[in-house]
Amino acid sequence: MLWSVYATDSEVVRDAVVEQALSQGAVELFTSLHTPETPDSAGWVRWMRRVHRIHGARFWTDVSPAGLARLSPTGAGAPDAAGAVGPGVLAGLDLAGAGVVGLRLDYGYDVEGMRAVAAATGLPIALNASTVSAAQLDALAGVEGLVGWHNFYPRPGTGLSADYYVRQSRLFTERGLRLLAFVPGEVTRRAPLYRGLPTLEEHRHRDAYTSAVRLRDLVGGVEVVCAEGVVVPRHLEWIRRAERGVLTLPVSLAPGCDWLEGTWRLRTEETGRSHRLEGTRGRALPGALANADAMEVGSLQMDTLGRYSGEVHLMTASAPLDGEHLRVGEVAAPYRCLVGLLRGGREVRLVAV
Repeated sequence: MLWSVYATDSEVVRDAVVEQALSQGAVELFTSLHTPETPDSAGWVRWMRRVHRIHGARFWTDVSPAGLARLSPTGAGAPDAAGAVGPGVLAGLDLAGAGVVGLRLDYGYDVEGMRAVAAATGLPIALNASTVSAAQLDALAGVEGLVGWHNFYPRPGTGLSADYYVRQSRLFTERGLRLLAFVPGEVTRRAPLYRGLPTLEEHRHRDAYTSAVRLRDLVGGVEVVCAEGVVVPRHLEWIRRAERGVLTLPVSLAPGCDWLEGTWRLRTEETGRSHRLEGTRGRALPGALANADAMEVGSLQMDTLGRYSGEVHLMTASAPLDGEHLRVGEVAAPYRCLVGLLRGGREVRLVAV
């Protein structure tokens, strides 16, 4: 997981982001050198240089032709109509000294302008994966270090749909290119609207953990970036586990069923109704436990029938009561959206909350 930090963040938020990123061994941060709200772009570069020198942090930064021109010590070498950047704009910026290891090119660049920036800086180039076309990608073939980096969307109602996100992402994954996308932060919100900064609109009011898992389920191999502030510690731990292939499910458990806490492998077979937890068959039945009106999606149901007695089912669809199962727990409501992402053979980690 990566983090982002902006000049519009308070000093407290900046320090928290850097501390959390470095605590996870992350050294790459995302930032911007062209947001209109940035009061002092040159001062921001000095901050980046200091953090790079002290902590070894490296930066991918959003840039625009106008933003680079503002950063030029002389203001010379303004970009031309194609978005190409003259030597005067890049001279004296000392991007390497500020820890910049890649540039994300968005507004104001055409294909020739992107090639010009790549040639002038020698840095990898990230394209806006939310808007780039297949034709543009093909025209940039041969440029070293191309990366796809999705947008985040401050205005509610403007984030991407899941289908569109998948289609755009495939432009990069099918070419074997690195791909990154954003999830909103959890502790603080960022300017300009303070309404969350998701890539997918459906994530705007969700937690970073479920959003990160959803991004990776839709597009395998995508790298997740926290768009604002930091992630609460438990969610950060769960995201790291998910990246290693183990999905954490917070659950409430019935009395006497604490033994269900821990990591379980789901049986390979998929029924469309439930996943069975390997190694639970033969467990002693707890006392009589009241069930709900149905064996609801997200509930943990223990089999009581003959040789299958003790086996625990994690319900992936609701089913009528059959009198042959005991309800022994359920996935906590904020995380129940993850149940539909489970596949046979996957490891899940049940954590009591």
